[in-house]
Amino acid sequence: MYKWIVDNYIYKKLLTFMVPKQYLTGFTPSVIVSGDNYIVDYGIGECVYTYQKMGKRIKQEVLQLIKCDMWKVITLINEDNQLDEGDYRDINMEIRNHSLRYVTEFINGQSLHL
Repeated sequence: MYKWIVDNYIYKKLLTFMVPKQYLTGFTPSVIVSGDNYIVDYGIGECVYTYQKMGKRIKQEVLQLIKCDMWKVITLINEDNQLDEGDYRDINMEIRNHSLRYVTEFINGQSLHL
């Protein structure tokens, strides 16, 4: 019985590691252009991106996150899920990836209409 409990615990830990929890599935932000900035607006928080010239020899424009004010979103998620320290690291990356996906889809969709 003890071996089954240990094996089951290890399996569940591996499963949660392999399949990260998606905290932002209920959020569908809008993207707003403000000057040179792209604002990914979640209603109760926002991430702001801009293009920056990067590189020493070859200059490239890179989409860079310059502001992320998502504490209200994280507080709302914490009320539902009781986040621990590891979850905060995961949700931080999820916010960055989620907002970046929305802003790149917006930019790519705009370039199709030009």
